[in-house]
Amino acid sequence: MDQKKIGLFLKDLRKEKGITQEELAQLLGVSSRSVSRWETGSNMPDISLLSAIADYYDVDVREIIDGERKSGMNEEIKEVADKMADYAGTEKSSLFKWVRIISLIGTMFLTLAVVFQCIEYEPNIFRFGAVVLSFLGLVAFAITTLYANGILEKLAEKKHFTTVVRVIVILLIVISIKFIMMSTVIIGLGLLEASQPYDKKSGIDNYDKEYLLEEYGSDLDTGLFIFPNDGQNAVSVEYESSLKSGMFDTDGYIFFSATYEDDEFKKEVERLSEISCTVFESKHEDSDYHIGNIIYDTESYKFPAYVASDGYSSVYEYALIDNENKRIIYVLLSHPDIANDESGTIQTEYLKKDLNAYDLKNGSTLERFSIYSFGFSKGIWSEYSPEDEGRETSGNPR
Repeated sequence: MDQKKIGLFLKDLRKEKGITQEELAQLLGVSSRSVSRWETGSNMPDISLLSAIADYYDVDVREIIDGERKSGMNEEIKEVADKMADYAGTEKSSLFKWVRIISLIGTMFLTLAVVFQCIEYEPNIFRFGAVVLSFLGLVAFAITTLYANGILEKLAEKKHFTTVVRVIVILLIVISIKFIMMSTVIIGLGLLEASQPYDKKSGIDNYDKEYLLEEYGSDLDTGLFIFPNDGQNAVSVEYESSLKSGMFDTDGYIFFSATYEDDEFKKEVERLSEISCTVFESKHEDSDYHIGNIIYDTESYKFPAYVASDGYSSVYEYALIDNENKRIIYVLLSHPDIANDESGTIQTEYLKKDLNAYDLKNGSTLERFSIYSFGFSKGIWSEYSPEDEGRETSGNPR
């Protein structure tokens, strides 16, 4: 079937009638754009319209399909075409009824999904991507719905509708390209950082708490309160750290093991038991505040433990009390990959008894315990800041 030929034939028939595309469209109950597409050969009339077009132009349906006049009118073909048109119209009407209903329901569900994602949105590249893709899916589904319900054709007849659509499409393309470029850059930087080596240090001479706080404190959401400033009060000290800053967080661990004389051991245990951290809601003088107290845990570890952070933002910070040897093991783990630690660098005797407790693959760990963080309102967390040291608690306690 030669669509171009059919289009030219339909155009000639219309000109013979001396009517415009708009007038023909009105007679057949379609848009002028549809008539234009028929005559350019980019689209064909629906089978349900063939008989009506043939009657109006006083030609045979076969002549329209062939794109040229034939000698002799075949009434049998016309009758068959009429019956096919009636059948197609009935079938299409029944099918489209359900298509329209389902498309409207689907559009409403997608709209609600996008709204809910925006309401519960948290800064995250993957969440942002999900919102963008959901919105683009909503746009595509909405266009389909408008077309199925005949609204799109009516809108297409409006004078400035095409211009508006083009502008929107261009904007969406620009946003999509920008998003793809940003994602590519972020993924590239992430891969580059992942390939960088860990900053590994060992020995008490390489322990510098101030440096650790300055370099990694904000990423780890910690003030390293459980860690001693130095090892001067200890009889013996072992220190090891392996840390690497990424785009969004810091991975690695810090182990500081110190053995004390009896008096110093008691003093250090007492210091750990009294640790607390004040987190303020804002920088205003009358800000509300929350005081987080350290937790004493005798169940989770091989030794009794004072826990400052138990998985908040995938960070674990605690001190293990080895009473028998007058030893304290200070530990910080960030995104501990216990399952894949084949080299054994993460010392298992310092970990929880149940290693499944470190499973970080099942969703966010943001809302787990930490003395350094507090959620004053849903989805909004405040963090400890060294600048708040000594600040008066003039607001309301939470």
